[in-house]
Amino acid sequence: MQNDQQSREPADRLIDLSGRPRFAIMSEEPAGPKDGDITPSLVEMARAVAAICATRVLLLLAVIIGAPIWVYTVYEPDNLRIVAAAAYALVSVLPLVYLYLKRG
Repeated sequence: MQNDQQSREPADRLIDLSGRPRFAIMSEEPAGPKDGDITPSLVEMARAVAAICATRVLLLLAVIIGAPIWVYTVYEPDNLRIVAAAAYALVSVLPLVYLYLKRG
C-alpha cells in the first residue's frame, strides 16, 4: 500500500488544484505558420532548397568516398589504381558537380 501511494505521488504533483496540468506547454497555441501563411510559392521555394541540399549532400558523400580512393592511389601509384580512381571521379563526382553548378 505504501509503494502504491509513492508511485502515484509524482503524477499527482503534475496536476494543479483546478485539474489542469501544471506544465501546460502544449495547451497554448503551437508555434509555427498559420493556415494562410503557407502559399504555393513557399512550397516551391522549400522544394528548390531541398533539391539544392540533396545535391550538396550527394556531392559531399562522393568526395568523402573518393578521398580514400585517391589517398590509396597516391600512396602506391599503379596504373590500374590511377585508372580506377579517375574513373570513379569521372563517373560519380563530375556529374554531381555539374548538377550542383546547374542548380546554383
